[in-house]
Parts: sequence; C-alpha cells; structure tokens
Amino acid sequence: MRKIDFNDNEIMEIQASTLYVLNKENRIIRINERSQTSPPAIFIGKTKKSIFTYFRNDISQLTIDEINTYIFDSINIIDLCGIIGKYKKVKDIWIGPAYRFNQNEIRNTEEAITVIDGSNKQLLNKHFGGLINELDDRSPIVGYIVNKEAVSVCCSARKTSKAAEASLMTVEQFRGKGLAQKVVYGWSKEIFGQGLIPLYSTSWDNLSSQKVAQKLGLVQYGVDFNISTE
Repeated sequence: MRKIDFNDNEIMEIQASTLYVLNKENRIIRINERSQTSPPAIFIGKTKKSIFTYFRNDISQLTIDEINTYIFDSINIIDLCGIIGKYKKVKDIWIGPAYRFNQNEIRNTEEAITVIDGSNKQLLNKHFGGLINELDDRSPIVGYIVNKEAVSVCCSARKTSKAAEASLMTVEQFRGKGLAQKVVYGWSKEIFGQGLIPLYSTSWDNLSSQKVAQKLGLVQYGVDFNISTE
C-alpha cells in the first residue's frame, strides 16, 4: 500500500476539489456528483494555519473581493451571510469538522464486512436499493451484512483521482451497535488500497457522526463552511 502523506492545508485543498468541480480559477462549477443540486455560493475550508475560499462561478468579483478582505484572519458567519445577502438571499448554512484517517492504523477488517459490487449487489436490495444504479460512482461500497442483507454501508459520496469523501448510512434498528465504525473503517482501507486519500466530514449538529469519527481515531484537520443561496 503506497504511503500517502499530506499536510492539513494540502488535504483541505484536495477536499475542496473532491467535493466540487472547479474551473481553472478555482471557482465552483457544480457539485461533484450526479445530483442536480445547486452548489453553494461559497465554500470555506479552515485549518489551524490557513483559510481557503472557493466561490461559485457566478459570484461577482466585487463580492469576492469584499469577502476575501473580510475573512483574511477570522470568520464571522453572521457578518459573512450579510455580505453574501447583498448578492442573493441566504438559504442554508453548513458548518462542520473535516477529518483524515491514520493510514498506519489500517488493519484487516472482520468477516461480516463485505465489499459490494456488481457480483453481489443484491445485498443492497432491501435497505439501500438506490445505490444499485450508482455502483460505479459510489465505489467502493462496503457493507455490514446480517442475514444476507446490508444493514450499514459506507460508500464514496464524491470521488476524484486523488481522494474520496465518505458517505455513511445505517438502518435505524441497527444504529448504536458499532456497525458504522466498521464499515467506515473497511471503506477507508479500500480507498487507501487504491492509492487515494479517504476523507470524512460532517456537521456540528450531527453528534452520532462525530462519535463515529472519534471511535475511529480520526484526526480533525479543519472545519468546513458552506453557504447556499436561493
């Protein structure tokens, strides 16, 4: 397995280009998935040492200049929304921690963890049927299997030639049993095996997702902010 070693700033830039399709000027063109959801007006990644800003490609240069001047040293979300509100009405704010995995701690996973592809896609039928038509986009898909059915899965929400962002889903009745950690761990092992960087991010109000990150011993390398407009 090839050793992957990047600092926090490099990983934050890689995460931005994994979440979004960027043009040559690093402006956001669209979300990096099939979804037709409009991308945010601004995505900000903050590490201990730096702040990285990415703007949707239709944001005016005047707005960009004002925001870049304002967030040179710190980020005040209320004031930032006020600036963006001059352009369009703010619809949603998303804030949360961004984590990286420790490649040195990747070991073999237990037998109940299964990589799901075209050969065994029926494992998704009951609870995660929507993934069957997205096997290539979401690969690798790793599931915890009970009675020949996947009850918890981790797959790639967004993926590039450098990295993949985790997407985690667990059937309600199987939550709180430690299955989420197992499938996320198995997914990260597959991603590292492909020579890519596995990424995991969540929102501050998603306490269960943060607990998964803590139990896995993930390292927080930054905080993500994005603001969507109408």
